[in-house]
Amino acid sequence: MAPDFARGGPLQDAPARENKRSDFAFPAAGVMAVLLVTVFFTVASYPGFMSYDSLEALRQARSHVEGSQYPPFGSYVWRVLDWIWPGPSLMQLFQNALLLGSLVWILHSLRWNPIAQVVTVIAVAALPPLTGTMLVVWKDVAMAAFYAAGFAALVHARLRALPGKIWIAFGVLLLFCGMAYRFNAASGALPLLIYAVWVARARSGRREIVRAALGGTGLVLVLFVLVLVVNSFRFPSMERLERNTNMDGIMRYDLIGISRFSGESVTPARDGGMVDVAYLRKIYDPRHVNITAANDVEHRVAVQEPGEIARYWVAAIRQHPGDYLRHRAAVFREYIGLHRHEPFYVTHPSVDENKLGISHTPNALTPVAVGYVWKARYSILERAWVYYVAGLLSLVVFLPKRNRRFAGEAVAALGSGLLYLAPMFFISPAADVRYNFWSIWGALLCLVFVVSSLLAARSDGRAS
Repeated sequence: MAPDFARGGPLQDAPARENKRSDFAFPAAGVMAVLLVTVFFTVASYPGFMSYDSLEALRQARSHVEGSQYPPFGSYVWRVLDWIWPGPSLMQLFQNALLLGSLVWILHSLRWNPIAQVVTVIAVAALPPLTGTMLVVWKDVAMAAFYAAGFAALVHARLRALPGKIWIAFGVLLLFCGMAYRFNAASGALPLLIYAVWVARARSGRREIVRAALGGTGLVLVLFVLVLVVNSFRFPSMERLERNTNMDGIMRYDLIGISRFSGESVTPARDGGMVDVAYLRKIYDPRHVNITAANDVEHRVAVQEPGEIARYWVAAIRQHPGDYLRHRAAVFREYIGLHRHEPFYVTHPSVDENKLGISHTPNALTPVAVGYVWKARYSILERAWVYYVAGLLSLVVFLPKRNRRFAGEAVAALGSGLLYLAPMFFISPAADVRYNFWSIWGALLCLVFVVSSLLAARSDGRAS
């Protein structure tokens, strides 16, 4: 069903809009679809599937945050929700509803009719890489939910809202929350904050785009500093949290990968020498650093101090830059599903053993949801690269067209997804499908704006 542009689509110039009651009508049908889908996910996985890092986030929410590999911001949010309704269910409902509700908010701002909103929500939620991730209480969903909500507020400010400044400030606040959920989220926030500055200035022209880019970059830096403070200190005591150890594991993984592809060992052994290449080739797995570590059954690979392993890592990259890139490319191909075998870790259909008293008992909906995701892992729709290509192709076809009504929104959405993806080539420790979650959402939102522009152009042509 096409959006209903026949009754007057959203205007490009915000000041020229009229404050009509229909502009603020509640999207009841879309919201009802969101509620049904989110309840289905929670019931099917009740009380919400949880992996180790999900349980660790809840444990810290119930005790005190410790930092290290896990940004504490998610635990602060969970602390509030766990107080209202103990366990993972409310957290899962909250992040899934915020994410899909933000999609409805965007569609409503674009004046998509109720049927189109319902169909789009269900279709998007049913995409295999999204379904598999939303069944689990993972911070990837929460981060994407805050990014989507922040972007929705900014789109609303440009297309529908009076006054817009309030919605812009609200959108920036939501984007800050999304940045705080993951240590690597800042790159994805950059295009959205550039868009925020562009909307706030409400002016057109190439110079305004440059000014918005500079302003958005400055805003990212300010918010990034605030994120560092939030995720580095325990509130309200302001005690320093444990150091983030993620990069230590990634560097150790890179050393094994460089050794595997170069044929020369650059990986220190526990006995003080270097681990032989044949053994490293045997344990190396481009799908996950933890699988590689688990394969080290003889415990040959040394666990070094941060400064020491960093020196080995820098020296290895300088000596074997091509082999470092070959290793990283192998991980990245697994990451985006650019291979013939099934994508890695499409969902986590259980609650790991824990001391929090949380367990999962399958119900009638569990095999329906999990079975669907499990069967779909062989589908082309499970592969993240498909969505990135679709988003890029839509812009290539769309941008040369005369009507570029939502070009800014399309570029911001896809740019956010791809900029979030780009650093993962170098820093990803694994190829979990869930790590693509926001990037896939950015590509899908780009398609929404491209379709809206094309339909608006057709509607304008008929009106003339």
